[in-house]
Amino acid sequence: MLLLDVSSSFAQSPDRAAVRAKIDEERRNMFSWDEEQVHQKAREFINRDSTYYVGYLIEGSFRYERANDIRGFELATKDLQKAFDLIERDFGAKLRVRTADLTEYYNVLPIQQEYCNVAYLLARCWQNVERADKAMLVYRRVQEKNMQNDYSVEAYNSMAWLCHRNRMYTGMKFSFLKNSPKENNDLAKRYLDSAAIKYRNDAELNLRFYDPRFLQNQLLGISWYKAILYTHEFELDSAQFYYDQLMSAGWYSSNNFANFCYSVGNFRMAEEYYIEAEDRENFREKHTREFYYMRGIIDIYKGKPEEADSLLQNVIDQQGSTPGFGWHSIALARARYYEGLTAESQKRLTKAANFQELHIGTTWGPEQYTGCVALFNYLNKVRQEREYLFENDEWWFWLNPVNWVIAVKYKMQENNLRLLLASLLVSSPERGDVIYPLFSSENLMSFDEVGELIEGFSNEYFIKYFKQQLETDKRPAVKKYFRFMIGKLTLNEGDEDEAIDYLTQVLDDPGLDLEFDKLLIARTHELLALAYDENGEEERSKQALNNFYETFPQLVPFSENEMRFRIELDGDVADAESNNIISDLKNCTIDWTKDEDAPLVKITINKEGDAHLITYSAGDNGLGGAIASGLFKVSKKERKDAGALLAYRLFGIKKENLGGVVVNIPKPQAEKKKEK
Repeated sequence: MLLLDVSSSFAQSPDRAAVRAKIDEERRNMFSWDEEQVHQKAREFINRDSTYYVGYLIEGSFRYERANDIRGFELATKDLQKAFDLIERDFGAKLRVRTADLTEYYNVLPIQQEYCNVAYLLARCWQNVERADKAMLVYRRVQEKNMQNDYSVEAYNSMAWLCHRNRMYTGMKFSFLKNSPKENNDLAKRYLDSAAIKYRNDAELNLRFYDPRFLQNQLLGISWYKAILYTHEFELDSAQFYYDQLMSAGWYSSNNFANFCYSVGNFRMAEEYYIEAEDRENFREKHTREFYYMRGIIDIYKGKPEEADSLLQNVIDQQGSTPGFGWHSIALARARYYEGLTAESQKRLTKAANFQELHIGTTWGPEQYTGCVALFNYLNKVRQEREYLFENDEWWFWLNPVNWVIAVKYKMQENNLRLLLASLLVSSPERGDVIYPLFSSENLMSFDEVGELIEGFSNEYFIKYFKQQLETDKRPAVKKYFRFMIGKLTLNEGDEDEAIDYLTQVLDDPGLDLEFDKLLIARTHELLALAYDENGEEERSKQALNNFYETFPQLVPFSENEMRFRIELDGDVADAESNNIISDLKNCTIDWTKDEDAPLVKITINKEGDAHLITYSAGDNGLGGAIASGLFKVSKKERKDAGALLAYRLFGIKKENLGGVVVNIPKPQAEKKKEK
């Protein structure tokens, strides 16, 4: 908050002038007040002179800094709008002064800065409650004053931002917009061109008072927004040009450059700059922390959903239900989906759906938020059905009419969610510019999720689309993902040979990153296992399935592939209860075989009173390594679902319960002794 001494050019009585002078004097000491004093003083200033802007500015700023929801920002807007109107009324002449005279300039400088401060806060409030039309009016009123320096407002740049931020709408929603995302982005570019012209014209005056680098910094502000626009439009050479400017000056956004790296398929560098953003851009002002959400996606690409889970849970614990909670909840729901923890994923997604998210300081908007929630509602419902089938693979399963009823219920729910998802996709004017091309800076779904989203709509259309992208797209690192999509879709069309051709090209791509492309590698092996099986190439299918399991085991139980395991049993496995656990394990969708090429599962069951202690390892290579291993204790009352829980554990899925049955993880002996 600026603590300035300004004198009004509006006609005042001597008494009113004295009151305002006293308010200004007391305001200069506000830096030493606590929050309650600030709030009380703001109300006192308004009571002393309700026509003076200072009390409203302090009250509005106080509310703005503490607002965490729409109601809070709406309250701040009322005071800030009042302050904005009163400054214009009282100091209109000073706001229009342009001068090369030092004395005159410093006479008007304080009120011009104050005016821009109020305009900045007011416009931000309007944006935070999705009233871009109101924010645009604020920027136009500032621009109309034609001040030689509009300070933090940067009117033309901010108008460009509003056009890009709301590009998916038309003039039917906000009158300042055009009729398509492209036209709105073009309008944004014209505003940036106007900013450049204004800055150069203003420089004739400003360079008399400021360092010569002042103009260069203003032009870098334009480069900031142009880099965002060109990244969005996949004009990569232009985007790189502006980022080079920004980075050489140390004036770049780590988060924005990470978005650029992500959009070109350089996930390794993207992760580096998202991590850097946590230090450089995790400032106090409310802002959507895109970098946490995006790091969650990259952890999924690396096959490390548990790391995404840990990161995002910590962020949510620290920030609570403040702006960003909804986005972080969606990202956490994604992490748990890929961990195989479907129930936990849905609980977190429900929190996101019920949260009124504010999209602050970001190009992400309500449409993307709604789309992500709808997508994971659908994916989790499909996953729930596949869990039920995985856990119940008895030979008599379809002889039980209850299972038919359950299956029909799942399909009906899936179809309803799919229809909702389809309607959102069809209504999106940016689906062809953001969703389909993969990795757009505005696409908040992973490539894997996009594949699920478009599946079943028109395989022929999307095969043609991705083949065209192979020819025309300027991002070499993304080509392997287009090939994956073609392989997936051609396999759906029943062309196994063409699918195998494209999928093997994915694995042979010289740019394949074994660390950051792990999800891609896993999904490719999954499809190859199916394609080889359809072609009657049994050995290749088995090897692809093993590779799928080794790369991302949590995905395997929910695939169309049936995993093959060998089994070795040890311990107290002869008693009836242990036999029941093993029997339930074998009733899950796993092909138990004696084939030496199948991964080995070792299970040891030891009785501990009336409980059973189960030690397991899966995928043991004979050298002490295993894909999944651990132990858990099953009490007598928990035994019903122990076999299914054990089956999930063989895939690295650490479910704690099925139907409310809790699995207790034994504590180390040292901890037990300490408790005693």
